[in-house]
Parts: sequence; C-alpha cells; structure tokens
Amino acid sequence: MPELSRYISLMGALPFVVLGIAHAFATPRTPAQSKGLSPRDSVLREAMTKDTVLLTRRTTLWLAWVGFNLSHSLGAVLFGAVVLLVGRSQPSFQAQAGVFLPFAIVVSGLYLLLGLRYWFRTPIVGIALSSVCFVASWGLFVMGR
Repeated sequence: MPELSRYISLMGALPFVVLGIAHAFATPRTPAQSKGLSPRDSVLREAMTKDTVLLTRRTTLWLAWVGFNLSHSLGAVLFGAVVLLVGRSQPSFQAQAGVFLPFAIVVSGLYLLLGLRYWFRTPIVGIALSSVCFVASWGLFVMGR
C-alpha cells in the first residue's frame, strides 16, 4: 500500500505542473498579444498600460497583471515539482510523506477554494483531482503504517 500511496501522490502533482505551465503560456506579455488570459477589450488592455496601482506609481496595472499571472504559474509548477521530488523514490516518500501529504492537502485545498471563488472550470477540475489524490494518498499512507 505505501507504493500505491506514492503513485497516487505523484498523480496529484501532475495537474499543478500542467496547469501551471499552461497558465504561463496563456499569459500575454504585451497588450497587443491576445491570449487566453488577456482582457477581451483591447481598449482596456491599452488602458492598463497607462494606469498605476495605489500602492506605487512604479508599476502599471498591465505589468502587475502579467507579473501576477507569471508568478502564479511559477507557484503552481513549483508546488507540483516539490510533490514530485518528495515522491521520487519510495524511501524519500516514506521519510517525508507524514509531514508533506497533510501539507499538500492543505495547499491544494486552498487552491481549490480560490478556484471555486475566482476562477473557471478547468483549473477547478484539475485542482479537485489533485486534492482527491492527496487525500487518498494520505489515507493509504496512514493505513500502510
């Protein structure tokens, strides 16, 4: 059962890696680019390059938008990569799963709450699948002890 727990945990990492990479590719780098995460209104895209946030005048809404999306992508990929590293071998998984699986459940659960509140169907489904995998992996891990 511990080996099955590890494989299910590894499966839970894949949506984070795949969705994180897809998110980066869907992020426009310039207002002229029309990509998946671009505002539909080209006038709005251009206006975002001219306005700043209240926190500082050193960045435009456009730059903040691009930076947020790329850093969000990086966070998802990094989380998935850490899960993959923990599960890279059975000894590594056995040594770290007791701490890391509950952490993965919490992190994926928080991503799921954010998704349900702010995002659209594709990331919600992917994150829900990851969450189910992490919970199942944790259950098998605890039962296998």
